[in-house]
Amino acid sequence: MSGDEKLVRMANQMADFFRSYPPEEARAGIADHIRSFWSRVMREGLQARIAAGGQGLDPLVLEAFGAEARGESPIQKETAGPEQVGQLGSDAG
Repeated sequence: MSGDEKLVRMANQMADFFRSYPPEEARAGIADHIRSFWSRVMREGLQARIAAGGQGLDPLVLEAFGAEARGESPIQKETAGPEQVGQLGSDAG
């Protein structure tokens, strides 16, 4: 499996995960995850695939990087300060 195929598979897995969310949240969640956790090379590879027509990519992934407005991501940010850790559901400490 080539690197491009792996990116498509991973992006499509995210689309499968977020499919049960409202469309705006799903698109925002996919875009947020890719921006937050994928390397620059991976993001550039995905963008190149989209620019070339997006072959093999789930329509939800394509929509996540389209020109339309995005909603708020359903992914809860875990980068809060220590005073907010309990509010984020952590059982540490």
